[in-house]
Amino acid sequence: MKALFLGAGASYECGMPLVFEFTNGVRANVLKRLDTKLFDFRKDPSFRIRFETILSNPDFHYEQMIGELEALQLGRGPTSEVAGLTVRQLVDCVQMLLLEDQELTTKLFAEKAKDYSGIKELLAKHRTLHVFSLNHDVNFEEICKFYGIQCRDGFFDHAVERYTNIANFKSLTKQQLDNGAMNFFDSENSGVNLIKLHGSLDMFAVEDKNLYLKCAPPAEAPIGGHVQEIRRIENHSLELSQRVNYRTVGELDVTDKDGEIQFLRRSLLSGAHKFKKTFDQIAPLAFFEEFKNRMKTITELDVIGYGFGDNHINEVLRLWAESGVVSLNIYDPYRKSIPSFLNDVADRVYIFDSGLTGYFQQFDPPKKSFFSDTRSKMFESVRENLRKRRMSQWQDSRNA
Repeated sequence: MKALFLGAGASYECGMPLVFEFTNGVRANVLKRLDTKLFDFRKDPSFRIRFETILSNPDFHYEQMIGELEALQLGRGPTSEVAGLTVRQLVDCVQMLLLEDQELTTKLFAEKAKDYSGIKELLAKHRTLHVFSLNHDVNFEEICKFYGIQCRDGFFDHAVERYTNIANFKSLTKQQLDNGAMNFFDSENSGVNLIKLHGSLDMFAVEDKNLYLKCAPPAEAPIGGHVQEIRRIENHSLELSQRVNYRTVGELDVTDKDGEIQFLRRSLLSGAHKFKKTFDQIAPLAFFEEFKNRMKTITELDVIGYGFGDNHINEVLRLWAESGVVSLNIYDPYRKSIPSFLNDVADRVYIFDSGLTGYFQQFDPPKKSFFSDTRSKMFESVRENLRKRRMSQWQDSRNA
């Protein structure tokens, strides 16, 4: 049985940033706001300097920055409390900047999605396709919707009435999660099972994590529908915060249909301590367990755009690769060697010089023409300009 595993690089050609591109944006935007009310250093004013040092370290990407702050929080020293507050606010900043990137690249993505028609041919060969994703973006959901492919992500198409004034949501209860009763296709059905391991821009926990909500744009919505639903929630929360003159961190304040204040807790999972149970985690652990269980049935895994930087994921992949006659295909135009933890099974690991576009086009090769070549070069140029602009953000902010 074949499955896909997606990392940040799978969304790269659609305009979404790689880790150090995104880090520059985080660094530039946060550093220039350290003297505003975005961060609260009143209990330990000296921590501002420490935080600035972490942010300015060019060797850290944003998850490592979060990891440094998490370590200070776990140290239970005099800076533990302020470090914890700073972690939560920094993750909020990550969420907001990712959403901004998703919005800014919607038009590019809407055109780029036309290159992914191979997903239909792939599904014709593998009727039930598992797709495991580390990405917070909503690109894969949008690709499936664009091609009319049935995609289930564990959530049920059941709108909870009290939240229908905020956005269009699907839902999943804690009891369903605990019982493993999630909404996925079985082997008799045709469709994509999308399992997002690190949370998502459009996934929230409410009611003390007894209920999870995920955006569900109308069927007729064009590409960008998921993002529009997320923006509806953000705008609803912003309006309420301005009205009552306060805001919370790590969650969105909203009012339900009865006018009662509710808190939508963001699910984005970042930092160096994922799935270690050292912090309160909103992204359901049940999805990670689902990933581990479903990997036992996989014989061929196509890894696209993953840099092998998450130890909890690598351990699952290592155990799977050593368990039997399986093969792992890495699609990454920048990788030249296999990850060291797979050295013992190197004869069953293959590297391909392509990203998500090349991956899908092997199933539905495009017709070569002057127009197609020009179009491809145009995408490469736009994407390179995005990369350069993001990589210069920090330097530009320092020179300002």
